[in-house]
Amino acid sequence: MYGHRIRTTCAVATVVTTILVGASVTLAQETFELAPDGTFRKVKTYDPSTVEGQLQGIRTAIAQERYKDAINAADDWIDANPNNPGLAQAYLLRADAKAARGDYFKALFDYEYVLRAYPGTDEFAVAQERELKIAEAFSRGVKRRLWGMRIMPAGGEAEELLIRIQERAPGSKVAERAGKELGDFYYRDARMARAAEAYELFVENYPESQWQEYAMQRQIMANLATFKGPRFDATGLIEAQRRLEDYQEAYPAAAERIGSDALLVRVDESLATRSLLVAKWYERTGKKVSAIYMYKRVIKDHPGSAAARRAVDRLRELDPRMFDKGEAPVVNPDAKPAADETAGPSIDSEANRPRGEEKPIRPAPDEPGKPSVP
Repeated sequence: MYGHRIRTTCAVATVVTTILVGASVTLAQETFELAPDGTFRKVKTYDPSTVEGQLQGIRTAIAQERYKDAINAADDWIDANPNNPGLAQAYLLRADAKAARGDYFKALFDYEYVLRAYPGTDEFAVAQERELKIAEAFSRGVKRRLWGMRIMPAGGEAEELLIRIQERAPGSKVAERAGKELGDFYYRDARMARAAEAYELFVENYPESQWQEYAMQRQIMANLATFKGPRFDATGLIEAQRRLEDYQEAYPAAAERIGSDALLVRVDESLATRSLLVAKWYERTGKKVSAIYMYKRVIKDHPGSAAARRAVDRLRELDPRMFDKGEAPVVNPDAKPAADETAGPSIDSEANRPRGEEKPIRPAPDEPGKPSVP
């Protein structure tokens, strides 16, 4: 099984016989790994005086948590071998040592160098993964260090990294995770318009993702949260209505659990109330023809709403002949009593909480763990 190695260290006695000294026994450390055929094989070691041996020494220092030594050794190696094929590994190891010390922002400079200079390599994929871990930590509240203290917000760096990761490796698993994290970052920060856009891109770019249902639901809630009431722009509400219908078709059982039918009713009521307010504005400003047209639109587009009943009442006063001739539009007789026309849809979710309102306390985010030595 590739990638799943079991390593063990054993002491092997090496007998060195010379003419001057009869025989002496020394102990040397050798490392073995489990091969795909089920047997153990010796891991190749290098002479510490060679460039390969020096890189191996840096890995050993990181594994032993001697991060400062690893960084110094990597500095020396990079200066001494500017054209060596192992340069990508050296930069990656130095970045790993910095990240393991908690210097995430400094580590990004080396990861970025690997990503720019060595596309298509194994080191490129590893650097992408490492950057995503740092971006996730930054997006969840981990701050940058200043004067040895974590006091610098790093949300901007998280946003840039999450976008860049998707641009560099579109369609990959790491890009998929970055896309979800970007939407979650905006959602947690109450930037609902951007969250809705990020989730929309995720749904389009990763239709087979395990987080497809999650992203669709979050997109609906984010769009609903952008609606501030019938007196304001209703673009988010219209988009939420469309996405709710898509969600019902794709995940009927899940849609029933979140009460999608009730949500659609509330969305329809809010849209109807908004159109009713427009009609009333036309009526107040003396534009009778426009007012009549809008009242008819309310009844036609939202026949089951409370606003439709109000529209009928206003039409009966503005144009009674319409009713005498039987030309008046018909409302749903099961429409609910009129509601407060200034109220928007009430959605029981964190997404619909207005910005600035107190949010529930969340536990402090975990920092990215120490990276394994590649």
